[in-house]
Order: sequence, then C-alpha cells, then structure tokens
Amino acid sequence: MLLLILASAAARAQSTPITLLYLNAKSINFYYDRFLLEADGNVRLRTSDGFTVTGDAFSMDLKLNRFMVAGHVTLHDPSGTVSGAAISDFLDFKRIYFVPVTSEPDRWTFLNGDLAHPAKGRVMPGDVFYFPPVTTHPDMSGTGAIIGTKSYVRFVGAVAYVGGVGIPLGSNVVSFSSNQYLAQNSLSGATADITWQVAGSPNALTALHLRYDPTYKLYGSVEQHFVGDHEYAILSVNPATRAEKWWNAMLYEKLGSRFQIQSFTQYYAQQNYLQLPRAAQQTTWINATYAFPHSYVTATSQLVNYNLLGPGSLEVPKPLGGSLAHPTFLQLTANSFQNKIATLPLYENIYEGYGFAHDSVGSQYLNGFPGYWPEKGGAFAPIPVPGLQSYGALCTVQPSKVYTYYCPTYTTIYNTVLGFNLYTPSLKLNHPDSPYQEYYFNASFNKQRQWNSLPHYIDNTNTTLTISRQPSRSLHMYAGYEIQNIGDHYINGGYEQCSQPNGLPTTFCPDSFTSFRGVATLRTTSFGFNDTPTPTFNFSLLVRHHEDYPIPVPGLFAFPANNILGQPLYSWWLGQPPYDATADIRFKILPHTLADISRTLYWYGNPYRAQYWQQNFVIQLLPI
Repeated sequence: MLLLILASAAARAQSTPITLLYLNAKSINFYYDRFLLEADGNVRLRTSDGFTVTGDAFSMDLKLNRFMVAGHVTLHDPSGTVSGAAISDFLDFKRIYFVPVTSEPDRWTFLNGDLAHPAKGRVMPGDVFYFPPVTTHPDMSGTGAIIGTKSYVRFVGAVAYVGGVGIPLGSNVVSFSSNQYLAQNSLSGATADITWQVAGSPNALTALHLRYDPTYKLYGSVEQHFVGDHEYAILSVNPATRAEKWWNAMLYEKLGSRFQIQSFTQYYAQQNYLQLPRAAQQTTWINATYAFPHSYVTATSQLVNYNLLGPGSLEVPKPLGGSLAHPTFLQLTANSFQNKIATLPLYENIYEGYGFAHDSVGSQYLNGFPGYWPEKGGAFAPIPVPGLQSYGALCTVQPSKVYTYYCPTYTTIYNTVLGFNLYTPSLKLNHPDSPYQEYYFNASFNKQRQWNSLPHYIDNTNTTLTISRQPSRSLHMYAGYEIQNIGDHYINGGYEQCSQPNGLPTTFCPDSFTSFRGVATLRTTSFGFNDTPTPTFNFSLLVRHHEDYPIPVPGLFAFPANNILGQPLYSWWLGQPPYDATADIRFKILPHTLADISRTLYWYGNPYRAQYWQQNFVIQLLPI
C-alpha cells in the first residue's frame, strides 16, 4: 500500500507541474504574519517558465502568488534581453506587466507567457507595482530561495529569528500548501516541539523535531510526509534519540468518491541507536469505508504481535515464557446516514456490526492458580493459559515436572453489535431581541448492545442534555447532564458478591459493592464556559459532579493511565472521584508560539477531603 501511495503521489506531481522560482540576492527576508518575501541587492530571479530577471529589489506575496522586481531591471528570455524600471508577474493569470526603458514612455503587457509579443500601451491596474511597507523584524532570512508557487519556499543559508536571536539552520522549508494532508501528524503529543523542516517539495516534506515531554524528557524525532491530491504516507520515529523507539506509518488512499482506506502501523523497539533490539512489538490498524446513497460500511481490523523476537527477549520473563500473543480483531459495521423523523425536530441513525477476536497463543495467566516451578527454585508463579479468555468451569493444575491444566478457554470470540442514536439540533428556548440573550437546548440518546459468543453481552445506554448560551461575542457557556448505564452481563456466573467480615464495610468491599454484578450507572452534572477575547488568548473552565453506582471509594479503583503529557487517556471511568474541575488558559508568548496551561483537580468531598485530593498539571507550547 505504501508503494502504491508514493507512486500515485509522484504521478500526480508530474501531471500537475507548478512554477518554480530560483531567487538569489544579498539579503532575503521572510515575514510569517503576511507570508511576504522581500529581497534586496543584486537580485537575480530565474523561473521554470524560461526567463530571467535581475534588479535591485524583489517582493512577493506568497498567498496572492505575485512577485515584483524593481530598479535597473533586465528581462531575458530566448527571444532577447530588454531593460526596464519594474516588472510585475501575476502567476495565476499568466499576465506580466513591464515598464521598459525606451526613448518614449511606454508600458507593456505580456499575455500567457508570450514575451516575444508584448501588448504595448495597455492600461495597467493602479497597484500593480505597489511594494507593501515592512515595519517588523523578519522571521527568517537567507541568501537564496527556491519558491514552489502556492506550495513552499526552501531557504538556502537560512537563519531563523527567535526573540530577535538568529539561529543558523542552513536549509529550511516553509510550507504554505493548501494540501490538507501535509498537516497530518504521526507523532505523539509533546510539551514543546521545535520543528526544523530541512527539505521539501509540493508533494514531500522532511522535518526534524527537538521535543520535550514529562515522560521522555528532551529528545529528537524525525518525520517524513509524502502527499498527493487523494493520498498520503506519513512516516516517523519518535523518540529517535531514546532507547524506546516508536516507528510509525500512517497511510491513506481515497479511491473515487465513495471508497477510502487508511492504516496506522506502530513498531516498538527497545534498542540503542540502530543496534539489534532487545524487545519489539507491532500493532496495525486498518480502516476501510465505502459510502452508499443513504449509508456507509466500515471495516476495521487490528493486528497485534506483542513479541516479535520470541522467547528469551527482554519482554519475555523466564521461566514463564512471557507473552507471545498476537491477537487479531476484525469488525464490519453498517451505519445509516442521519435522517430526520417526520416533521419533528429529531434525527436518528442506526448501526449494526459483526466481528470477531482471535488469538491461539494468548497472553493471560490463571491468577489464583499458582504452580510449582522448579526452574525458579521452587517458587510459585501464575500458570500461562492460551486463548483470549478463560471462562466456565474451574481450572485444575497437576503439579509435576510437566504442567498440564484443564480450563475452558476461548481462542475465538464472535460478536454482534446493534445500536441507534437519537438527537435534536440546537433548539431555541426563547426569542429575545438580542442574540446574546438566546438559550439553546440539545439532547442526544444512544442505545447499544453487543452479544458475544462467550456467552456474554454488554449493554450501553447514554443520555445527554445540555443548555447553552453566548452572553457576548467572546464568551460561551453551557450546563449539561449525562447518564451512562453500562451493563457487563455474563449469562452463567460472572461477578461474585464481595463479602464483608462481620457485616462491616471494608476498603475493598464497601456497601455499594455487595450488590454489584457488573452493572454501573454514571451520572454527571457539568458546567463550563469558554472565553476568547482575542485570537491569541483563551480561557476555559469545566466543573463536573458525578453521582455513580457503585459509589466511588478512594484507593479502590486506580486512576486511568496517562499519556506522555500526563493527561488521562479517557475522561470517565468506574470509581472516578465525585468532583473534578479543569481550568485551561492559552496565550501568546512569542510571535508564532502559544503557551497552553491546564490543571485538573479531583476530590472526593466529605469525609475524604483532607487526604484525597489529586491533581493533574500539563504545560504545552503550541505553534501558530
């Protein structure tokens, strides 16, 4: 698939050539805020259209795709050389305006790139030779530049300015292409990221990253983009300078107007530089979607190999043999489009899916059934069991030199999913004179059941109600109430009732857990607002109160795992504290950098408020 995407992108690049401008001058300056390129002193410009211009000063608006050269101008092409005072080329319209130096004042217009037959004496636009004023310091400078019109600029002898301090880069690419696929990113989050785009073209971009996050600290990463009009391939290694390396490949292809396929492959290696790895894992997700007139079908698969090196590697502890599992997941889901229900302000869509999970090796252990392992000096250890899940009759272990066990295990589990969504559009609750006094109501309802061949089924029901208002141009406020019902049902057996010694609650068996059978109800009341007085300043606050069953108890359920920035991987979980508040502020600290600071507090309230506060603090630097 990768080779097909690269070949397709290369073919489209050849079929849709762009104009290249090769610019040299004593000084070339670039201004990010206006995408303006200015050059002075011995300006020499060569174009891929076949002509050369020299002069004293150069200016180009990269967004308007227009350039000008003024002062002692010479224009040279195969038909000859002519001198002039100024030239202005509107590349999109293939129209060049030229003021020649002749015995009589004149003005020439070249149409469709025909420099041999100027249209003389034509009236020109009033701003055709307008040089925009520059009052700020440049963001980048260089001695040469290659300009791919409407795409990129690659600077030669580049110097980037940060806070007025020049940082020599040698070669640096500024991309301003309208191709959305160049914005795709295969790197994980980071607190700060300094990007150096060392090479580029209309269909490729090579970037080196100096990054920092609380997990890996300071490290370097590499990312490579290949893009076309309907496809992309994004490759990266992150971190590249640490022993733990994550090699990523994101691929996407759109075939026609109805079908698209995308994949993400991640290869993890524990290795120093490019030496042989001590551990290796691989995960691949593949997603394909086909659209019908009123619905679409999605096929999703996940292929995992937890150990590519086999027994004896770092991640395979002896004598258990470790996890050699390589599970496979496949799901086929049909979704209807959103449909309005009669004349009601209500929309619906339904979905149905079929899938399976398979693993003949397995990665689980029979906790609670220790075996005697002579290889470990007589220590007791969990017994490894193949398959996805053990369920049913109790397992028995025969303690001998060769261990055998009898346990109903499932190497393949099939599932069927059926669900539907109901929701309302934003409904006005009042009709005041001012739009800043309007209240809006939104509601949504989701119901889903998943049947498994275990036997086992899972019910999910989610109801959300919100009321919102925009009191001013910059301020948005809302209040919401959400109910989630989650039922994890085993037809035979399943959850066992916890026991309380002497009928008294304990840390691991509070009152609400004596009747817990895998069915939980999570109720959340939330209030939030977002204030954006300027494009470079934003403040938001979200406060939530949870009333859950089972009732949360400090220390009973662990908080969810965090990503490398220290943020929880998901926003709700069983046993979350009854109260949490998240504040986030984003503001400009440099001409092209924002700081984002967020802090979340969790607390349980009485009687735990003195000792059960927890917090989460994250800082990020974001480019603009």
